[in-house]
Amino acid sequence: MSESAPQPETSAAAEQRRRLETLGRLAGSVVHDFNNLLMVIDSYARMMLEEPHLSSNLRESATEILGATERASNLTGQLLAFTRKKSPAPVTLDLNGQLVSMRSLLERLLGETVLLDYELSAEPVYARGQNGQLEQIVLNLIINARDAMPVGGRIVVRTRRDGGSVYLEVEDNGEGIPAHLAGQIFEPFFTTKPEGKGTGIGLSLVSEIVAEWGGTIEVASQPGRGARFLITLPRVSPAAKSSGTILVAEDEDAVRTLIRRALEQQGYKVLEAASEAAAIEVIHGATQLNLLITDLELKGGNGRNVRGKLLAAHPSARVLYISGYL
Repeated sequence: MSESAPQPETSAAAEQRRRLETLGRLAGSVVHDFNNLLMVIDSYARMMLEEPHLSSNLRESATEILGATERASNLTGQLLAFTRKKSPAPVTLDLNGQLVSMRSLLERLLGETVLLDYELSAEPVYARGQNGQLEQIVLNLIINARDAMPVGGRIVVRTRRDGGSVYLEVEDNGEGIPAHLAGQIFEPFFTTKPEGKGTGIGLSLVSEIVAEWGGTIEVASQPGRGARFLITLPRVSPAAKSSGTILVAEDEDAVRTLIRRALEQQGYKVLEAASEAAAIEVIHGATQLNLLITDLELKGGNGRNVRGKLLAAHPSARVLYISGYL
């Protein structure tokens, strides 16, 4: 039996491939400069928060700016992942917890004419993925539902678990999707929105992420009666808390605090030092140290000197260098 010849690429598929390749090149060329701008915005917002007499309103605004820069950074990462097929490392996600933390953001995006309701599972719902990707899934589905309700309406977000699966559902009572278009909505660059109102990337990105997580996404809709997107994902157990003692040597307070909080959330005991001398003092006073996380350049010295003192006192400890320099 002879092998069948490969089918020639259709003009539509070739055009789509060229557009994706162009988008990939464009994304790679602008992300560096865009991230530099985000760093400036982030830094000035942090400087505002350090002002001792900052009003509560300005403090809240600066905090929101920080959150927005983080989401923008996640978005650039997702754009690169989408165009280059490069996946971030997966973690165990608490779907209910993430949705709760996003609620105020979602309500601001929806405005006063759209009601957002949560119907979350009473039991914990865990899946394997990446936090930034989950945020992109939810944002795209919510914005898509909002745009389908130009005069307002109601969106319901639900979670549940059943056997080996967990479910995330977003339902609206908007205009719905015509039956003849339902099979196209997850295609890259396909959109029913007017020019300038949509890129056609959002739902395609959602579909890519869900498939990458080993899940499926389905849509059920009737014109004039809304749409319901149902995501099914493999269920996982919550991540076990870690243990051990870590010394974080970093002279930038904001960076050191961020690292400490992230490690403590994972169950580690964390000791801090803002200079070489302080780090060495902690090393000599600690009964156990499993890991040193140190900046290469420290106030009053450097991380390599701290490493030497650490291994002399705690030979089995490991070292992780960090730096703001390339």
